Amino acid sequence: MTGTFTLSVQCRLASSHVLPGCPPCDRLHGHTWTVRAFWEYRALDEFGMGANFRDLKDVLRREVHDRFDHRHLNDLPPFDRVPPTAENLAREVYTILRERLEPGARGKLSRVEVWEGPEACAAYSE
Repeated sequence: MTGTFTLSVQCRLASSHVLPGCPPCDRLHGHTWTVRAFWEYRALDEFGMGANFRDLKDVLRREVHDRFDHRHLNDLPPFDRVPPTAENLAREVYTILRERLEPGARGKLSRVEVWEGPEACAAYSE
């Protein structure tokens, strides 16, 4: 029987943004975002893990939290050129994580979710 293991880690960050031309989001406001990243594994390592959660949390903190937390998204690339929507943030986080951590031949980044709050989420996958 062949199966897939899905591992997920998340971080929370507080950021402000403005979405010009999109009332009421065209006014300065912020969110406490929850960013969740998912990796899929078809095989486990010698410890019975797809990856070490510590490693996944470290890359999420270093590459996402430290980059976007307590920042105004409109001032940061690529959001100085594209609207800093939850959808675009999810795609940007996916791109960052895909380039920084592809945890071996056993697994791959499969999905990133960005939650604006407890009831609204945008997800990106390739």
